[in-house]
This record gives sequence, structure tokens and C-alpha cells, in this order.
Amino acid sequence: MTRAIPAARTKIAATFWDCGGVLLTNGWDHHARRYVAEHFGLSFEEFEQRHERPNDLWERGKIGLNQYLQQTVFYAPRAFSEEDFIAQMRAVSNVLYPEMIAFVRRLRAQRTVTADTGIYLLSNESRELMDYRIPQLGLCGLFDAYLVSAYIGLRKPEVEFFRCALEISQRSPHECVFIDDREENVAAARELGIVGVRMETPQQVIVELGWLGIAAS
Repeated sequence: MTRAIPAARTKIAATFWDCGGVLLTNGWDHHARRYVAEHFGLSFEEFEQRHERPNDLWERGKIGLNQYLQQTVFYAPRAFSEEDFIAQMRAVSNVLYPEMIAFVRRLRAQRTVTADTGIYLLSNESRELMDYRIPQLGLCGLFDAYLVSAYIGLRKPEVEFFRCALEISQRSPHECVFIDDREENVAAARELGIVGVRMETPQQVIVELGWLGIAAS
């Protein structure tokens, strides 16, 4: 259901876009992990017990994919290789949300003419999956900056993540709108004064952005 949100008091000058769950499927979420674990005959419950701590470090850029997999999968001999496992991780992260991507592309095309609204990517993601997904799924050059947790060492919903986005965009909070599929992330942005839109469906996001004066023709 579409929710009424207050109109921005000033013109929106920057849009902050989550990646997984808004523009693409999530890179390595609960469903992806279950699928890949079961594909290789692993106990999903055991995998999840080992996942949380190294995943936090991995998404902050503190460890690499190889170290993550050593702690979650290859702590014991396996009948498959690390390369096989990584190939499956990539395969389940390859789905676009075409309507949202098309909308952002139209915004970008308008922006190149009007030099108006900034467009920024804000994502909790590992370096390896994001480095794969950005070129593979045609996201190169679509955003003014790519604020990825593994690149900047911060994760949503930490307030410093959003402060970093404001500093990089050089915008005041009330000039920015943040779109994410997770309520805790949207709530954290709103606490700083950023306008928040929680993604439920592509059409709902497009309608709510229209109320804020963000439209793509």
C-alpha cells in the first residue's frame, strides 16, 4: 500500500539509492545463502551460525571473500572448489528490477541536461560482489558516487554512513531523499533529517518520489 509522506520543505537536490532490494535483488541475503548452501548440500543452519561475524567484517572491507569462505564453508574439506561456490554466489546476485533501473536511467539522462539532482548509490555490500555487480549489471556511470560499505568501512543503519553520504554529496539532510527496502535503514536516515522512502514496489517508490518533485519522463 502506498503511504502518504510529507512534501519536502525545499527542493530535493540528491537521491540516495539502496542497491540490493531496490535496484537489484540482494547480493548475499538469507534467500541467496539458503539457495547456494542447499545447492552444494551444506547445512544451512550450520552455515548461518558461522555467517554473521565474518559477514560483518567482509561487508566492512576488513576481510576478503577468501577469508569469509574459509570461516563459513572451507573450514572442512569439500567436494567442490571455492571457485565453484563463488560462481554460484554471483549467479544468484544477477537479477535486476528493470522498472527501477529504467527510472534511475531516465533521472540520469535528465540530470545530464539540467545539471540538477544528484544520484548516489548507498549499499551494504562486500567489495567482491559489488565489484562484480556494478559492471556486470550495467551500473557503471549511473551514479555520481558509489558509497559501498566495503569501500568506506561503514554499514547502514549506522548514522556515520549517512553523514558520509551527506558530506560527499555536499547537501543538507532535508535536500536529500533515501530509498531502501529495510525499515531500520530508512528510519536511521530520517533521524538525520533525510527524507525516507521505504521500497515496497517499484510503482510505489515512483509515486512517492513524484510527490517530492522527483519525476523521470
